[in-house]
Amino acid sequence: MRKMQESTRDRGTGTPLAPLLGSLLIVLAITFAAYAGALSHGFLGWDDLEYVARNSLVIERDYGALLRTIVSNNYHPLTMLSLAMNAAPPLSPRAFLLTNALLHTINTGLVFWLVLLLSGRRLFAAFWSALFFGIHPMHVESVAWISERKDVLYTAFFLGGAIAYWRYLDVRRWRWLGVTFLLFVLSCLSKGMAVVFPLVMVLLDLWRRRPVLESRALLEKAPFFATSLLFGLIAIDVQAGGDVHGLLIRTSAHLKGLADSLPFSAWERAVLPAYGFAIYLWKLFIPTGLSAYYPYPSPAEAGGPIYLIPPVLLLAAVALVVWDFRRTRVLTFGLGWFLVTIAPVLQWLPVGDAIVADRYTYLSYVGPLFALAMGGSSIAEKSRGWLAATSAALGLLAVLSFVQTTRQVEVWKDSDSLWGNVIRLYPRSDLGYLARGNARGASGRIREAQSDLLAARSLGCKQGSLYDGLGNVYVALGHPDSALVMYNTGLALQPNMGRLYFNRAIAYLRLARPRDALRDLERARELAPTEALLFHTARGDAYLLLKEFRKAVAEYDRALEISPANPNVFYNRAVCRWNLGDSTGAAVDLKVARRLLAR
Repeated sequence: MRKMQESTRDRGTGTPLAPLLGSLLIVLAITFAAYAGALSHGFLGWDDLEYVARNSLVIERDYGALLRTIVSNNYHPLTMLSLAMNAAPPLSPRAFLLTNALLHTINTGLVFWLVLLLSGRRLFAAFWSALFFGIHPMHVESVAWISERKDVLYTAFFLGGAIAYWRYLDVRRWRWLGVTFLLFVLSCLSKGMAVVFPLVMVLLDLWRRRPVLESRALLEKAPFFATSLLFGLIAIDVQAGGDVHGLLIRTSAHLKGLADSLPFSAWERAVLPAYGFAIYLWKLFIPTGLSAYYPYPSPAEAGGPIYLIPPVLLLAAVALVVWDFRRTRVLTFGLGWFLVTIAPVLQWLPVGDAIVADRYTYLSYVGPLFALAMGGSSIAEKSRGWLAATSAALGLLAVLSFVQTTRQVEVWKDSDSLWGNVIRLYPRSDLGYLARGNARGASGRIREAQSDLLAARSLGCKQGSLYDGLGNVYVALGHPDSALVMYNTGLALQPNMGRLYFNRAIAYLRLARPRDALRDLERARELAPTEALLFHTARGDAYLLLKEFRKAVAEYDRALEISPANPNVFYNRAVCRWNLGDSTGAAVDLKVARRLLAR
């Protein structure tokens, strides 16, 4: 029974280089081609604004501040630094999406390399596991969504660390363990889910049949487990709304990742993580009904008989891991990798309001894809006929996977498409209508936005962003008094939401109440400091109403450094300059404003 695993260790290293490189290049080319359509996509109204489009630290490339900044309840400074490196004026999503696609392609190559090592240079296993990793539809969310840069970045370091550790196990030289540790830390600084890396090291030991309790094995992993604990505690504190005792900077005070409570019994909260595990495993083989959002079942549904099946599947998977331990260890390693890397996001501690998310499978699928490829390799090695049949079957599956991935990439092209898909799949969920409504409002589709937001409210939505969106609708329709009612309602629900204060300030400006607007703008700056760059135009308008023309000009100057093609800012600065006696400057600004309006 040990034949398969032992053969992976005893196999020679004589595989010709040309087939290896040729196979790798084919996999990389197909992977990149699957995501080429994403390069023309735009910023999404879901986290992309907070991560990039409204984030002054990213736009201004303030690398020092980004090292300490919490964004969207995550501390991942390397991710934010990488986003800042893509931020060049004029701000365009293409550079961000191209980097995501390239990182994903690199990760696909790393999977190829890792499986080649694990399998004893079985080219068949390396080729197919890497190809399906590269073009699996469940991975679209991690690549086609700019805000998920953290997925593709942390996985690159994680897989590199696994390869470096394998090299250490080969040569037993401490410098390779040092390289492994460095890559592990970089992975943790890219995304908190990397904390499971020491357990993957244990799996690699088991795959090589190395005793995991020997003194050297324990000693070498001690720094890894200590670092994992540190980053785990940081992640828990940040998700709970903390700032690690003032060491870090929060950019959104109103956000809190860990839910205070959910309307489920203790039994249901124990069962639902197993449900998530079953869904992830199911979608490995049947990746249909993919969505940016999967709502929790209602309490009545969560107590139904269908939710009793997943715990049995989870226990069966654990049993398979144990059963195979004294046999091939292919399932021990493959399912073990999946269980270890997916466990932190199975909602044992509720984070957010979605029960599962496609992006959580990005690294986790490496394990089961390896196990499946090893099984396919064993079948293919029986004869030329079996090789041809197995390759043909996998090739057909790869074509289907490629087609579905390219279609799923198009779902992520803009907010309207993304949330329209969520609404189609979950028409009774308020979040889809809320997100699509706010996105439509931002793009000027005011009546459609109003319809979506009212639908979200009728479905029971009670989020501050709902009333922020409705307030924006009323401002656009010329009813600032009604907008104030909406903003006030939103602030009663979420009093620390910076965008509500900013948008209420705009309503105050429409009502010619500049002092109230300045007060709200200052509060918005305190609550959302990374968006402060966007406040200069509004502050300039407030000072213009107060006839404090020099202050207004200073604000407009700053606004034009960020957005140099805004005709309204040039016109208002011209008014200020005229009142300050600068007729020449006023004439220049009016000329620029006319030219911009004529475009």
